[in-house]
Amino acid sequence: MTFAIPSVSEFRGRCSHSVFRRLLALALAAAIFVPAQAADPAATEKLPPQLQSSALRLQARVAAEEGDFLQAAISLEQAALLVGDRVTAGKASAGKKQLEAQGGSMADFSSLMTLIMEQTSPPALWVLNGDETGTMTPYMQGVFFGTPAVSAAMMLALDNTRLETAFELARTANTNRDVRRASDFRLVSLPRLERHISALRAAGQPVPEELSALAGLTAVEFLFVFPDTGDIVIGGPAGNWEADQSGRFLNTQNGQPTLQLDDLVTLSRTFSNGGRGFFMCTIDPRPEQVKAVHQLASAARLTAGSARGFASQLEQTLGLQNVTVQGVPQNSRVASVIVDADYQMKLVGIGRREGAAGMKSYFDLVGRAERQGASLDALRWWMTVGYDAIRTSPDMYAFEFTGRSVRCLSENQLVSDDGSRKSTGKADSANEKFAELFTSHLPALAEQDVLFADLQNIFDLSLCMALIHSQGLQQRAQWNPEIFCNGSDFQTAEVEVPTQLMSAANSRSYRGGTIMVQVAGGIQVSLRDLVSNTDNFQVAPQVAGAAQNASPVGQNGNWWWDAAVR
Repeated sequence: MTFAIPSVSEFRGRCSHSVFRRLLALALAAAIFVPAQAADPAATEKLPPQLQSSALRLQARVAAEEGDFLQAAISLEQAALLVGDRVTAGKASAGKKQLEAQGGSMADFSSLMTLIMEQTSPPALWVLNGDETGTMTPYMQGVFFGTPAVSAAMMLALDNTRLETAFELARTANTNRDVRRASDFRLVSLPRLERHISALRAAGQPVPEELSALAGLTAVEFLFVFPDTGDIVIGGPAGNWEADQSGRFLNTQNGQPTLQLDDLVTLSRTFSNGGRGFFMCTIDPRPEQVKAVHQLASAARLTAGSARGFASQLEQTLGLQNVTVQGVPQNSRVASVIVDADYQMKLVGIGRREGAAGMKSYFDLVGRAERQGASLDALRWWMTVGYDAIRTSPDMYAFEFTGRSVRCLSENQLVSDDGSRKSTGKADSANEKFAELFTSHLPALAEQDVLFADLQNIFDLSLCMALIHSQGLQQRAQWNPEIFCNGSDFQTAEVEVPTQLMSAANSRSYRGGTIMVQVAGGIQVSLRDLVSNTDNFQVAPQVAGAAQNASPVGQNGNWWWDAAVR
């Protein structure tokens, strides 16, 4: 007699290896003991103790192969108690207590490892017929069953490679539990983080600061997918932090801002189903005011003595510019950062504020030929995605972000008599040079000004979310976001973002005339072209090595951990 068990290929086609192993263990346990139509986990509770014990040992094996040694010890203890094996129960209980006392890690796994292998490695008892129906053969406690699915599943258990790998990863896992301790390589699991937030909300507890500051991460350097444990993990440097007056969390050692949970949630929703798939802001002058300024500047006869006062008059005439935000909520922290960073970039460009060493304003770069006959220049500067390539492991389960995340671009625009601005698609040499210098020195500026460091973090989180949703990484990890998706009732903090800003304009007098410039532009982040083009992925086998040190195995119950040092 055989039971209707789905084939191994059918199981694999429906889920990841990790989920496959768990479902198959449950399905086999049910199929061993009851007809297929009653095959559900609860059915095992109605079975004789010996059969329940067999099912629990099988579940312990699966848990151990996934690195959940605590659950393996619990299952083994329960299995032994069901059949009155107090010696085995005592050994499993000792391992369980040590794991619980040390937060899921043990100094010596060897005794528990030996126990798991002894209790969960069955003999090879299956013989398949040529018609693929299988032959009834004894299994463990005298139960009889067969089928290719059962045979294939249990043959996996005969190979201890996966168990030994999980044992080694768990044995060498980093056991630091002080989230405020500095780390060169800290990891945060997004599914575990989401589950932790859900548990806090269910208990009526607020989100603590360590979650809001994303465990003190100050950058995203890696993105990993671990299908066997159902984790999608981001990683980078981290350390202790404190909140400034604006509520931004700053690393106490280097002053750099941490990543923020609110930004992660906002950007996850932007790039997930139902999101816009991009975000942007623009700061643009009103046509009627541009027209008035153009007319005023065209009629003026400027001298070195009158230039400063006239420049002030022009700026007041130009007045407020409109701020537009798309792709993210107008009242989100992401919107606040991109609008502020865009405006500050323009102030650097017109010499109204200092940039990093090596940055120059447009006025410092404009040449004599560009100054000839010019009384008003309309410039456009905007920041966009700067990644040239994404390093990835051959299996595309590990990604490394290198190089610049933000790039500044430029364009000269024509101002018509009616105040409208026409794109030229070109930039003069000074305009182009400013954008080039701003891009190359932006990392240095980010070290001086937390605003631009915040901007880089937002771009990196955006790339993470775009990769996760465009490459189907959440399906590989069998993660269905609930809090981080659109439609969730989890609310991020509201931030006041201006809808108007004073025009970014300035002037400078040169021999032979004065130039007045006014600037438009914004920030545009659309990652579809980058993440959908395979040419932008650079295979680097060494990236896979970083994934081994970042493994979640041995970090049971933790939403963050520090990488192992091997």
